[in-house]
Amino acid sequence: MTIAERIMLYLKKHPEGIDDDELARVLELNARQQANSRCRQLEQEGLVVRKRVGGKIHNFWIESAMATSTHETDRGVRDSTKPRSWYWEGNVQSRVVAHLAREEWKIRSVADTLSRQRGIDIVAERGDAVLWITAKGYPEGADKTNPSTQAGHWFKQAVFDIVKYRGENCDALLAIALPDFPRYRSLAKMIAWLEPVADYEYYWVTEDGSVSVE
Repeated sequence: MTIAERIMLYLKKHPEGIDDDELARVLELNARQQANSRCRQLEQEGLVVRKRVGGKIHNFWIESAMATSTHETDRGVRDSTKPRSWYWEGNVQSRVVAHLAREEWKIRSVADTLSRQRGIDIVAERGDAVLWITAKGYPEGADKTNPSTQAGHWFKQAVFDIVKYRGENCDALLAIALPDFPRYRSLAKMIAWLEPVADYEYYWVTEDGSVSVE
């Protein structure tokens, strides 16, 4: 087993992440630089996320890094106790990123869903191809808002993103990533005429985590 394979196996089993020094120690590598260089390469391949935690760069397996993200409460205090639904936007985004990595796409950027970071949700490259994806979840619903109605608004936002992106780049591959709900399927069918015009695809994410491209 190569060093990269050993690192991937370890990170998959340890979603809490680990820094380069500790990773080199637990895997009994000859030098810290071996862990650092391999993790940087895995980051370029879209398999590992490297981010600063407590002053040191930690490595996280991409699916673990996104699926276990916590959220901010209204008071601005981080709350890690409330679980997220499979159809939450961050989980949809995570599943699509993992799917792209398996298809040998290199992940260039992933927007931070929790902080509502602006910009393209997922940017990936494979060879000369560039892929831009806008991702949406499905509404939980509220006292004054029906989930189906809110889903319609979110779908419209995703379609607007596609139109905007096509205007910015006529060569990029475009896609909308959505949880596989009948409401979204119905809306997509209603505007099926737009797909060949704007030239985009759908990435449908199911509850079991699988992703299909149409």
